[in-house]
Amino acid sequence: MLSIKETVLLQGLKPEALLIVLVANEVFASVGYDCVITSVTDNKHTAKSLHPFGYSIDLRTKHVPVEKHAALTKEIATRLGPQFDCVLEVDHIHCEFDCR
Repeated sequence: MLSIKETVLLQGLKPEALLIVLVANEVFASVGYDCVITSVTDNKHTAKSLHPFGYSIDLRTKHVPVEKHAALTKEIATRLGPQFDCVLEVDHIHCEFDCR
């Protein structure tokens, strides 16, 4: 099941980022876990971040066993293809459409 953290702002979400959501939800579901969006255009991010432009999505990982994090990240990246970057961070998976 897909859910969105209560504080997440969706204003400005680009269609490319929506594709991230669809693919990530499928991947999480395939291993039996909910897909939880924790950030889109909200929160503070680095100066080079694409979050403020609606091209990035952060996905919660704390409800998934640590040993599955890398495989989830890799599968999402594989399904999205080379135009997207997916990075396993300490407490989430960051995915973005690389529009630069």
